[in-house]
Amino acid sequence: MSHIGFYVPGDNNAICDRCGKPFKASTLKKTWDGLWVCPPDWEPRHPQDFVRGVKDDQSVRISRPTSPPTFVQGAEDLPLPTNPLGV
Repeated sequence: MSHIGFYVPGDNNAICDRCGKPFKASTLKKTWDGLWVCPPDWEPRHPQDFVRGVKDDQSVRISRPTSPPTFVQGAEDLPLPTNPLGV
C-alpha cells in the first residue's frame, strides 16, 4: 500500500473500490455504475450500452386471400383437338 499520509487542505483519504489502494479523494473518479476508482482503474461506459433496437414492421402491405386452383381437370381428361391435316 502506498503511503498517503500527507496533508492537503480540504481533501481526505479514500480507497479505490476496484483495486483497494488508498488515494486522495480528489484523484478518484466516479464510474457509471457508482464506484469510486483511481485513474488507472477508470474506464468509460461502453457505447453499446446506449444502442436502442429499431422496431421492425413485419406486417404485409398487400394481402389477398388464396385463390382456388385454376385447373381442376387432369391432362388425360381433356379432349384432343382435331387433326388439321385430316390424317
